[in-house]
Amino acid sequence: MEKQHILFIVNPISGGRKGRFRPEYVEKYLDHSRFTYKIYETRRAGDGYRKVLKKLDKYDGFVAVGGDGTVNEVFTAIVNSNKWFSVIPNGSGNGLARSLKIPMDIPGAIRHLNQAAVENIDYALINGEPFINVAGVGFDAMIASKFKKSTSRGFKSYAEITLNELKKMKSHKVKIAIDKKKITKRVVLVSFANSSQFGNNAHIAPNAKLNDGKLRIVTFKPFHWISLPYLAWLMFNKSIDKSKLHREYVIQKATITSKKKIHLHIDGEARGKVKKIDLEVVSGGIRVMA
Repeated sequence: MEKQHILFIVNPISGGRKGRFRPEYVEKYLDHSRFTYKIYETRRAGDGYRKVLKKLDKYDGFVAVGGDGTVNEVFTAIVNSNKWFSVIPNGSGNGLARSLKIPMDIPGAIRHLNQAAVENIDYALINGEPFINVAGVGFDAMIASKFKKSTSRGFKSYAEITLNELKKMKSHKVKIAIDKKKITKRVVLVSFANSSQFGNNAHIAPNAKLNDGKLRIVTFKPFHWISLPYLAWLMFNKSIDKSKLHREYVIQKATITSKKKIHLHIDGEARGKVKKIDLEVVSGGIRVMA
């Protein structure tokens, strides 16, 4: 069988664990009878995306070594091509890798790659920009914005920012248009889930699947910060949909609007503020090795 040529795109500071990924792991654990490889280390945001675009014709597949932000850069660069991507989880949450059932340890993830096969999964478009895992507006997007400006990385830093902002949490009035149906409600966040979780096994849409041709819009009503431990427990036990605060809509296309601008994140990365969002699912539109 002809060997596959792959390029590893490595974010060296992803997840606050600099040095966790080592190039010698690839040399040691990768199946060299199946793959040839090279490794590229990113230097700044957007670097991975540009590198993959530049090398699109040189490789069969591209492996994101980092968190969901790194995954997004690699994945968006191969949209509209016949290339595949995969993930070596090395971030704070690793939401997509967990949904793809990729091992969380580096050697295990590389060995997993050796046995994996290419399959098609869905992705979605948010105002024309592709995303693969979870995007959203509101409180979690505001946290993503604060986290982006923080000098500390990793889950601990993210948790500290979240706790600090909880008592200042604001709600927003949004309108959701699905087909001919229009819904108006006050929410603290709206998530757009292609997979079931943000990361760290925190499941915002437990029924979401990567290959069902659907997207989940999840709305969350305002709540008192003292309820957070219980809500977190539900989320980590895949039962947040049992909460009366949680509402889920299964869609292929939708539009969300707000009179005031709201923070937006795409795959965990802050994207400023918006008043309008157009959503669309691209069924089976991307190839993944998992």
